Amino acid sequence: MRRDVVASCRDLVKTYWKQSGQVRALQGIDADFFGGALTAVVGPSGSGKSSLLRLLAALDRPTAGVVRIGDTEIGSASGSELREVRRKRVGYVFQRPSDNFVPYLTVMQHLDLAHRDSGGVSDIEPSELLDDLGIGHRGDHHPNELSGGEQQRAALAQILVAGPRIIVADEPTAELDSHSAREVLTIMKRLSADGISLILATHDSNVSRVADESLELHHGVLGTPSTPAHVIVEEPADTPVSGDDPDAAWRRPGTSRLDPPRGGRVVQAPDRHLAGSTPVPQARLLEVRNVVKSYRRGNETVHALQHVDLVLEPHRLIGLVGRSGSGKTTLLNILAGWEHPDEGRFEWDEEPSSRTLTPWTDVSVVPQKLGLIEELTVRENIEYPARLTDRLEALGPEVDRLVASLGLEQLLERYPLETSVGEQQRTALARALVLTPRLLLADEPTGHQDSRSAHKVFQALRHAAERGTCCLVATHNEEVIGYLDEVITMSDGILHSAGELLADGSTRQA
Repeated sequence: MRRDVVASCRDLVKTYWKQSGQVRALQGIDADFFGGALTAVVGPSGSGKSSLLRLLAALDRPTAGVVRIGDTEIGSASGSELREVRRKRVGYVFQRPSDNFVPYLTVMQHLDLAHRDSGGVSDIEPSELLDDLGIGHRGDHHPNELSGGEQQRAALAQILVAGPRIIVADEPTAELDSHSAREVLTIMKRLSADGISLILATHDSNVSRVADESLELHHGVLGTPSTPAHVIVEEPADTPVSGDDPDAAWRRPGTSRLDPPRGGRVVQAPDRHLAGSTPVPQARLLEVRNVVKSYRRGNETVHALQHVDLVLEPHRLIGLVGRSGSGKTTLLNILAGWEHPDEGRFEWDEEPSSRTLTPWTDVSVVPQKLGLIEELTVRENIEYPARLTDRLEALGPEVDRLVASLGLEQLLERYPLETSVGEQQRTALARALVLTPRLLLADEPTGHQDSRSAHKVFQALRHAAERGTCCLVATHNEEVIGYLDEVITMSDGILHSAGELLADGSTRQA
C-alpha cells in the first residue's frame, strides 16, 4: 500500500556549540516518514536520536539542510508557524517523563487542557484512554504522585487526546514493565492503522519488531553496522511476546541466560563470578523487617509498602522487579534514608537500629532523577565523591577504570546537558561506584541504554558485587537476568522472592 510522505529530511545537519566545544549531532541525514506508519529510530546512546526527534517535532531548527513537516519547512518557518505545527500537527513526548507536565495540574486537567487547546479535533474520550493505558485510577492525581512508568503513559495520553496526525516520542517504553509496554504498543499500532504517523526513538527491541519502518543512527550518521554475534543475539521476528504475567520471565525455572524472556535482542552476560573468585557465605549487611509506608492522596490512602521483609548481603547483585507503581522506588528511597517508613525495624551489620540511614560513604544511589551537577564536567561529576573525601589522588585509577568500563572516555570534558540521557545514567553510575560503597541502590539504570551499553552497566555492577558491594537494582530490563544472583518481585507494595539464580541460569526457589 502506497503511503504519503508526511515529514522528511534532506542533507540534515545539526551542530551544537557548547562550553566544551562543537558537537555535531546529525550529519547529512536523508529520510522520509510516512502517513500511518510506525517508524523506530534506533541506535546507541548519544547517536543523535533525540536531536532528530526534536527537529521533527518543530522544537528546534537545523544547522543546515531541510526538515519538512507537511508543506512547512522548519528552518525558514516563522515562530508563529512553528507554534501552529506544534499545536495542531505534531505531538511530542519528552524523554524524561516529568518534563511533560505542569506540576500543579492533575492528570485529567492536563488531558482536558490538551484537548481544548487543540480545538477539540480528537474524538478520544480522556477517561477511556486512561483506562486503556492502565492508569484510569490516576486521573485525579498530580504528576509527582505517579511512578515514572505511570508518568510516561499519562504523557502519551496527553498527546493522544490532542489529536495530532504525527506523534513523536522519545523512548516511550523506557521505564515501563513488559505488560505496560505491550499495552502502549497495542494502542500505537491501532493509531497507526487509523492513519496516524508515529516516530519513536527506542532501545526496546519489541518496538523495533512491530515497527513498519526503521531508521538506524550511529554518531549522527545513517547506517547499519555489523553486530558482533557474541554481544547481541537476534530472535526471529515472529517470536511471541510473553503472556499476561509481567513477572513470569523473571521466575520461570530453567531459564537460560541466552534465552530472551520476551523476545528480541538480549545482552549475553558473562559468568556471574569473576575468574579466580570463590563466593563465600557473608554476614548480613542490612536486615529490614515489617516495613510499612503509606501516602495520602486526597481522600485515598495508598499502601506503597506492606510489611516488607528483606535481607541484603555483601557480594550480591539483586534484581528488584515489578509493574510500574508497585513500590520499587519507594523501597529504594527508604533504604537510602530519603524517606521515612511509617513503621519497621532495621539492622545494619546485625546491630538493631531505629534509622535507615548509614554514613553516606557506605550507601550510594543512582535515582531516576540522576542529580548530576550541571556546572561540572562528566569527569568532575565522577570525581566528586573522591574530592569530598579528600581521596582524589588515591582513587584516580578507579575513576579511570570506571570511565573505560562504562564507555565514557570521549565525554569527559563535556557537561551533563551536552550528553544523552543514557550517557548521563552511566556517568551517575560511575559516580556512585567510585568509593566502592557497601550498598548500591540503582533505580532503572538501563532504562535509556542500548543493548551494548546495558551490557557495560551490568558488567560494572557485577564487578562491584564481586568486590563486596551489595547491589539492589530496580529494573524492567528482563534481558539482564544472567547477571543477577537473585530476583525479587514486587506487586502492590508486597515483596515476593523469586529465588536465587544458579550458575546455569536456572532458579532455586527461596
